[in-house]
Formats: sequence, structure tokens, C-alpha cells
Amino acid sequence: MRVLIVAGEASGDAHAAKVARHLIDRGARVAAVGGAALRDTGATSIASIDELAVIGFVEVAQRLPRLLALLRQLEKRLRAGEFDLALTVDYPGFNLRLAARAQRAGVPVLHYIGPQVWAWRAHRLQVLRRVATHVALVLPFEKPLYDAAGVAATYVGHPLLDDPDPPHAPDRDLGLFPGSRTQEIRRHLPLLLDAWERIRAQRPQTTLWVSQANTAPEAMMRDLLRGRGLDPDACLSPSPARVVMARSRALLVASGTATLEAALASRPFAVFYRTHPFNYALARRLVQVPHVALANLVAGEAVVREYVQGAATPAALATEALRLIEDQAERARQTIAWREVRQRLGPAGASERVAALAVTLGRGIAPGERS
Repeated sequence: MRVLIVAGEASGDAHAAKVARHLIDRGARVAAVGGAALRDTGATSIASIDELAVIGFVEVAQRLPRLLALLRQLEKRLRAGEFDLALTVDYPGFNLRLAARAQRAGVPVLHYIGPQVWAWRAHRLQVLRRVATHVALVLPFEKPLYDAAGVAATYVGHPLLDDPDPPHAPDRDLGLFPGSRTQEIRRHLPLLLDAWERIRAQRPQTTLWVSQANTAPEAMMRDLLRGRGLDPDACLSPSPARVVMARSRALLVASGTATLEAALASRPFAVFYRTHPFNYALARRLVQVPHVALANLVAGEAVVREYVQGAATPAALATEALRLIEDQAERARQTIAWREVRQRLGPAGASERVAALAVTLGRGIAPGERS
């Protein structure tokens, strides 16, 4: 079986790679648009994740010509009959358009990690019903929404549960997680380092890790750290985020999948995010959920504090980080909450279940039918 996998950002690349390994073990030939994780599986690389890893209305508009060129390239290969299945992973702005082209080319589509229709753009359910043969869902509360909209979908569990817990104990006080995209690093890391300087002024003995995602601009991060008198070799860690989380007593985490990863690491943390003012103004009009942190949404309550846009100040983040490091009652409260979140996500094995769905669809069989 010949499978096209398209992932548009670091978390999707990591989740897609787990599925790719299962498919390759089953004898599939995989070609991919992705990052280092997908390339490491042995999949044939079509294009780098660098062409896709943008977020926000303004940034997507700036990258639009390159995105459209890649879309046309993939459509040409789909129409040429090079693939039996398209596995699109998250990144709905690009991948739903690709899915429509795959369907017109007669190639079935398995979309993995459904778009956040429960937060905004609920109309994407109708789009998915037209362009996706099947959707693999990773959050337990999503399935009823998809069923009600008539979208063929299966809850497979969350792929973060497929990662083993790192055998590490905390050896630094604070872990900083500025995000994985260049634009996030540019906005977030100076903010976090401003907060860090305030923390050190109040608690000089505080120690630090800075997480470097595999898609993050290393040179930029090193320059920013050196500019604050920090040695990148001593505090910048390219290890997987879960490892850096395990090695930190408390965390400041950019909103995104990393917040759920922090919950599964059972570390006390706070969430922050800054974006272009236009993006933020538009999102405020469109987003319809009470929390921005995925961990809070799964928990069903505000377990962690969220500092978004104007509320994400160096003073606020420094005060919160010190509280998370020193307040034992708060640390215990969050630990209990994260155990409940882990239980809500169900059993591990999501990646293998997605691979099984992919094989079924690639053979032209609807999930649930007999082969």
C-alpha cells in the first residue's frame, strides 16, 4: 500500500511518525510532508515542515504562495495515481484543502486529529463530511459532535499516551516552553527571558531549562539566550518536551498540544500565549470555549492559570512561576487534577489504531466492514 502522510507542525510530525512506523512495519510505502520525526521513520520526504509551520491569519497570508505551490504539487501526484491513501494529520487549514483534492482524484482520506470544531469554525464538520473518508479523533468529547454531523469518525485515544514516561526526576526549578514555530519563538522567548530576569532577582538560586523543539530555530534561540547572559549549552535542551518537563519542577508553557503533554507529565504549570494583534482580535470574535489551554478543556475546569496577549506580562509570569515552584499546596492540587485528565483520555495505543484504520481504508473497506 502506498500512503501519503502530510503533517504541518512539530506535534503533528511527532504523532504522524508513530503511525508511519506501524504502517511501514505492515509493509506500506510511505511518502511524507513533515519534519525530522517523519524522516527518521524511513519515509520518503516530499517537502519539509518548514514550508507549512505557520499559524495565524497574517502569517498564513504571507506564506500563501508557497503553500499553494505545495498543494498543487501534491494534487498532481494524487491524480497520477501514486497513492492508495492520504493520511492528513491535523493542520486543517491546509489539509482539508488537500483532502478535497484527494477525494476528487479518487484517493480515500483518513484525517487524523480532528480540527477544534468545538472551539471555532464548526462549519468544518460539514467540510469534513464531504472531503474525509474517515476521521480519527483524539479527544473523548469530540465523537458525539461528529456523529451528530454525520461525519464518519472513530475515537482512537490520544497519541501522547503512546509515549513512555521519562525516567527522570526534576533537576532544575523551571522549564520554559516557548513553542515550536519561528514566529512563536520570536514573540515568546524574549517575554519568558524578561520574566526569568525578574525571577532571578527575587530568587537567585532558581535554575532553568529552555525547551528547543526540533522545528524551532536553534540559532535564534541561542542568540536570544546569549543576549541575556545565559549559556545555551547549559540551559537549552533539544530533548523531547516530555523529558524537559520531567526534569523541571514547574513549567511555563505556550498554549497548544504542549499543555496536554505537561498535564501527562504531571508537572505544575501555567499557560501563556501572544500572537499578532489582528490574529488575537479576530480569534476573540470567533473562539467559543472558556479556556485556551487544551489541558483545561479536557479537565473541564481551569486547573491552570492562562496568561494570554496583554495578560502575558513578565511580571505576571514571574509571579506565577515562583508560586508554582514554592507553593506545595498548589503543586499537589495540580498533580491530582492531571491524574484525572490521564484517566479521561483512555488507554494507550492510538497510533496503532490509526495505522489499522489506514490499512482498512487503503484497501477500499469502510471501517467496520468485513474485508
